[in-house]
Amino acid sequence: MKKRLVFLPVPAGFKKQFKNTDAAFPIDPKIPIPAEIPDDSGEKSLANLSMEMIIRGMLRAIEEKQVKQEWLDYYSGFVLFLRPDILEICQTHEEDINKN
Repeated sequence: MKKRLVFLPVPAGFKKQFKNTDAAFPIDPKIPIPAEIPDDSGEKSLANLSMEMIIRGMLRAIEEKQVKQEWLDYYSGFVLFLRPDILEICQTHEEDINKN
């Protein structure tokens, strides 16, 4: 299924979602949040937006480098905050691909 990348404005309550007593990620409301959604789903996907769709969107934005460098750095930090083990996951995935 083909996916498309959409950039969404930062919701008002989004900032609070990433603060706790141990750590926080500084949300910048001026930088839109990318999400990867199915191409044929329209508004339905946005209603069912998940963190995985956002992470995939950020990774795709980083890979395609079609946004400002400032945004790429922000998305990289955001992904690492949300999934500190993302590098190990990618390495394991790449090793699995190379085995086949």
